[in-house]
Amino acid sequence: MDLSYHIEELLFLNDCVIIPTIGGFIVNYASASIDFVEQQLLPPQKSVSFNPKLVNNDGLLANHIAQKEHLTYKQATLKIEAFSRQIEIDLFNNKIVHFENIGKLYFNSDSKLEFVPAETNFLKDAYGLPNLTCAPILRSRDYLKETPEHLVPIKRRQKAGIIAILAQPRVVAAAAILIFALSIPSIYSAIVGTSTDNNSTTIASNNNQQATDSNNSAQASLIPSLGTNNITTTTPSKELTETIPVDTVEEKVIEVLPVVDKNAEDFVIVLGAFGKRANANRLAKKLEKDNYLPDVSVKNGLNRVGVQITCTPEELKLHLNFLQENYNKKAWVIE
Repeated sequence: MDLSYHIEELLFLNDCVIIPTIGGFIVNYASASIDFVEQQLLPPQKSVSFNPKLVNNDGLLANHIAQKEHLTYKQATLKIEAFSRQIEIDLFNNKIVHFENIGKLYFNSDSKLEFVPAETNFLKDAYGLPNLTCAPILRSRDYLKETPEHLVPIKRRQKAGIIAILAQPRVVAAAAILIFALSIPSIYSAIVGTSTDNNSTTIASNNNQQATDSNNSAQASLIPSLGTNNITTTTPSKELTETIPVDTVEEKVIEVLPVVDKNAEDFVIVLGAFGKRANANRLAKKLEKDNYLPDVSVKNGLNRVGVQITCTPEELKLHLNFLQENYNKKAWVIE
């Protein structure tokens, strides 16, 4: 007498099915996951486990058997008791009790009851979904040579101190431009001040000359004329025109091209694969913020996200450690 078929039906509909005096089968939900060892994408599932402490009859199995086999509740209970006694006899005789599509139950070498579940997925919504293979994509050297020539190696950004930050060429150039911009008012005031002093000196000398001429004219008027006409001397006024030169400052932007090491090689670091394109694009944008060049490609129905890097083997270790610490601990390298 085998009631495994009834127990299997109830596990698809309930989270727990109890066999009186034996124990209870419990199903647990697990979301979709990735098995990096077997390189497989596992669908969501409900796996079964066994708890020998659940021995009280809750009537679930008896009611199901009575309904399916058109029996009374008492007859179904007697049938379950006979099934339980047969299981106990097999276990004490060191036999393995098989529950079809559920698992097997036996006593191990330490005389402890042990349950090995079957691979049946008791989640109805995931019925028919297989395990998908998500093996890493391997590319040859010829493919890596087709990468654009403008790619340059990206060094890992390290947490540097204030001195290291100030020593960077961009910071030095920005500081020089800022100092020059702040010094323009001082230079301007110096030029204007010198020109004003010169003009003031010129005006003072002209005023002195005019005063001297007026005094000479007054002294001449006091001398009696000897039949000659008075001579009036008029000094022409001079207009001062101040011209202030304005220097035009032209800022020259010098583009510094990165130097590519002759020993650098092309590598691809794979971070993971996604079923949805949006998730792959989200990871690619995050990589762009870290100054990496992401590579999103489709393989076996999955959107694989990788990073194209041209660097030396020593620098590759730094990139790989950084990506494993911040993105995926199991990221791998494809040469």
